[in-house]
Formats: sequence, C-alpha cells, structure tokens
Amino acid sequence: MTKQELSEVLHSLSIPVNEGITCDENTNNYPRIVYWPYYERDETASGEGYHNVVTYQISFYARTPQHEKYKELRKRLRDLGLHPAFQHEYVEKDAVFAKTWHTYFALDVIEEIDG
Repeated sequence: MTKQELSEVLHSLSIPVNEGITCDENTNNYPRIVYWPYYERDETASGEGYHNVVTYQISFYARTPQHEKYKELRKRLRDLGLHPAFQHEYVEKDAVFAKTWHTYFALDVIEEIDG
C-alpha cells in the first residue's frame, strides 16, 4: 500500500481525516481519523535500490464502540487484503477526548526514496 492509497481509503469514509494532528475545526467532530508515521526502515527493492517502509498509526475516534464507520473501514481494509490488529480503549477523563472510544492500529506503507 502506498501513502496515497492509505489516504484514499481513509478519506473514502466521508468523515474528518487529518494527518499528523487533529485540526481545530475537527476536534469535536466524531467519528474522525488522525494518522501519522512513527517508524521507518529501508528495504531493498528488487536488488536495485531501496524503498522506504513507513509504519503509520491510524487512530479512529468515536462516541460509541464499534461505530458503523469503523466497521466500514475494517471491511475496506479486508477487501484490500489488509488485516491489522486493532486496539481499543475508552477514554473517560481527558480535556479533549473525554467519553471517547479510541481505536488504533498500524499499517506499513511503501514510500519510494532516492538512493
């Protein structure tokens, strides 16, 4: 999967999606997705160069567990042959995320690099 393909899958849900951090206008919108890279490594690509494998965390925030948009996202990933492990937590007390279900998972994305 490329970063562009990841972005297209997330945006296809028609809910707010932000890369890096939630923008102010989406802070109180639910459900919403925020994703960011947190791990990178080089891999040999066909023995002739390298590509960058970047692991992204995808965080899905909702007011209810197992939200319909979360189920839709899982189905889209399954249709692409992707089966990440999902983790769930309920955030009870927090200035921003109080009473929010946070589901998160990681996906590896291929990004081409020179060299």
